[in-house]
Amino acid sequence: MRGITGGRGVLGGMVLLAVGMAVLLPPLGVRDAGSYLFLFLGLAFAIAYAAGSQQFVYLVPGATMIGFGLGLLIPKIVPRVENEAWAIFLASLAAAFSVIYLLSPSRRIPLLVAAVLGVVALADLFVKVELPAGLQPFFVPAILIVTGAYLLIEPRTH
Repeated sequence: MRGITGGRGVLGGMVLLAVGMAVLLPPLGVRDAGSYLFLFLGLAFAIAYAAGSQQFVYLVPGATMIGFGLGLLIPKIVPRVENEAWAIFLASLAAAFSVIYLLSPSRRIPLLVAAVLGVVALADLFVKVELPAGLQPFFVPAILIVTGAYLLIEPRTH
C-alpha cells in the first residue's frame, strides 16, 4: 500500500529533521531541548505512521515519545501545574497508550498500560506517589526499553 508520500519512506528524513530542530533550540535560547527532542521524534514517527501504511511499529514509538515530550513540557510551559508534574507526566503517557489502543484496538496491551498509568496518575493527585530516589533515573529508560522490547516480540497481525 502506497501512502501519501508516493511510496517513499519518510522516517529517516523526519528523524533527521527532529534531531536537527532539537539541537537548534539551545543556541536559540530554548531550555529543555531534551524534552523537545522526545516530542519532535514522536512527531516524526507519527508522520511516518500517517503518511505510510499505518504500521504499528511507527505508531507505538510515535505516541510514546509524544507522550514523553508533552509530559515533560506541560509542567514547564504551564507553571500553575508544576507541582503536579509527575501526575501530568504519567497522564500524558496514559493518553499516549490510549491513542495506540484506539488506533489499533486488536492489540490490548496498550490499553492495559494506559489503565495502569492513568490510575497511578490519578492517585498521585490525591496521595503523592513517588518513585524511590534510587529508581528515578531508571524510569524513562525502563519505559523506552520495555516498549521497544514489546515491539520486537509482539506478533505481527497485519
